Amino acid sequence: MNTTPNTPVRGGRGGWLWLSAGILAGLIVVQGAGMLESEATADMTTTMQSYSMMTTDGGTDEVLVVVDSRQESLMIYRVNQNNRLQLYKREQLGPLFTRARAQGAVRP
Repeated sequence: MNTTPNTPVRGGRGGWLWLSAGILAGLIVVQGAGMLESEATADMTTTMQSYSMMTTDGGTDEVLVVVDSRQESLMIYRVNQNNRLQLYKREQLGPLFTRARAQGAVRP
């Protein structure tokens, strides 16, 4: 049997290589076309003294999230139909993180 180093390998392995190359090429095209992009919904963030604020699209409402590091609290505001800012929810960060840790410990 006379084979040289530049002789292509024949057999079933080449098909899988072409298949994986095709899948990768397809993913590159889809990613390049922007079909797999997931946009961040945070429109604006800012920090001033002990406050950090972020606005985001809440689906039907605009939402403002405020973290007060001095009071260790999280406040969520939304804009109602009259374009007025309304407090939606207020949470203390300590108990919030304690509940989150407890829920995370339950999951495998």
